[in-house]
Amino acid sequence: MSLTVITPVLNEETFLPLYLESVTSYADEVIIVDGGSTDNSISIIESYAARFNVRLFRNKQGTAYSDEWNESEVRNFMVDEAQGDWIANIDADEIFDDAWKTIMPHRMASTKADVFLFPIINFWKDPWNVRVNTANDERWSNDIVRMWRNGKGIRYRDQKHHCTLRGQAGDVWTLPAEKVDVPIYHYHYALGKRFKFNDNRRGDVNLYNNTGDPDWTYRHEEYQIRTVPFAGRHPQVISSYLGL
Repeated sequence: MSLTVITPVLNEETFLPLYLESVTSYADEVIIVDGGSTDNSISIIESYAARFNVRLFRNKQGTAYSDEWNESEVRNFMVDEAQGDWIANIDADEIFDDAWKTIMPHRMASTKADVFLFPIINFWKDPWNVRVNTANDERWSNDIVRMWRNGKGIRYRDQKHHCTLRGQAGDVWTLPAEKVDVPIYHYHYALGKRFKFNDNRRGDVNLYNNTGDPDWTYRHEEYQIRTVPFAGRHPQVISSYLGL
């Protein structure tokens, strides 16, 4: 069974070498849509496209999460382009656990499910602390649908920001699903600048003017920001990056 990995990018030069080193080790096809990067993202993608089946498209959309941003349009374009038997949506700041390569090929070939759910590990402040769910902030320690069978009519809802998946007959959660204990590690708030322009919509890092360094001591008015020590093992590509 073949796999297509899809991801939109915008100024991801910190994460793209790690992301591409990881996904090209197990994906049959990688589809990337660049939204108008001004850093080295394009050159990094092209260097991998010269060696692997990485297909790059460009669709400039303006500032992320602005009214000019149409995430579902971009993601559904990639769904339509995907040629694999399965599609996985993995963002540039996310890395699958190394167990993917030993577990998932058999699961893809044998499952009767149409979607796979994976636990997600969200790092906060650094690669050694994990943000977890708290009251009124239950979005950090959940299982998420990030892989589905191609050709089943599974697409993204018409939403500009943080669009969600749907099936032909309704919510994706109604489809036959299988949970796999292969974590996705989210390094957005742990590596590089740990903060992107226009990325404080929930107020968690106290940088509403998009300048300066994240304030990791900030206390939100509506919920607690809680972390626990990371007790697992980073994927090899991240371990090498961290010099472990």
